[in-house]
Amino acid sequence: MIPLGRMAGSRHRRLWLAALLFLALPAFAIVNGTAVSEARFVDQYPWAVALVGIEKGGVCTAQLVAPGWVLTAAHCSSMGVEVRLGARDRGQAKVVQVAEAIRHPLYDKETGVWDVGLLRLAEPVAGPVVALASTEDAAALLKENALAAIAGWGKRVSGAGFSELLVESEVALGALRRDESRFIFIDRASGPCGGDSGGPLLLRRADGSRVLVGIASRVAGNLCADGGGISVYADVAAARPFIEQHVPGLR
Repeated sequence: MIPLGRMAGSRHRRLWLAALLFLALPAFAIVNGTAVSEARFVDQYPWAVALVGIEKGGVCTAQLVAPGWVLTAAHCSSMGVEVRLGARDRGQAKVVQVAEAIRHPLYDKETGVWDVGLLRLAEPVAGPVVALASTEDAAALLKENALAAIAGWGKRVSGAGFSELLVESEVALGALRRDESRFIFIDRASGPCGGDSGGPLLLRRADGSRVLVGIASRVAGNLCADGGGISVYADVAAARPFIEQHVPGLR
């Protein structure tokens, strides 16, 4: 693997240097995405969760991984959020309070490494959960230019408010690079914007099933205005030991 900042070609090198400079910026909604229909939500995203700040109303995205647990970005993990689940419209979703917020012990808010967090719910929630990538899944699926699905309740255009409806898009993992706790790619057609932090990046296994490979963490540049650019996602497979330490019965 070529370390970050050492890619061949001056243009790519400048892009990756820019990524490193902007890693402290949280990922923001899906630009150039499509609002998920009710039928598609039930079929493809029943485990998707919106996190809404209790005092200031900020938004993050997350996913149900077990009846009592939600997985998101560490920088979204807080006792100051309420969990909204079971609906594509976050205004109509079931509201559940957070009993405990746990961040990865190696999380660094300055560099963004290990940007993975768990929320233990105050009450268990019955319903579908997302499948988490294993080390084998990541090795097989995280490939240059692989097509992935991303989703979130973030902003759809620069200056707009957070989306009330879950929005999805397909992105190509261009110039893909991985390090110990995350992966970084360039996509020029779509990308995350404000409110998508903690949201899913999904890839398909050979049997057609979708698996959660990444958690939206950081962006470089103004993806809201440009409609694409450098995205940084926490690596779910790398974080599995931390998740399994706290959450029993993972898929």
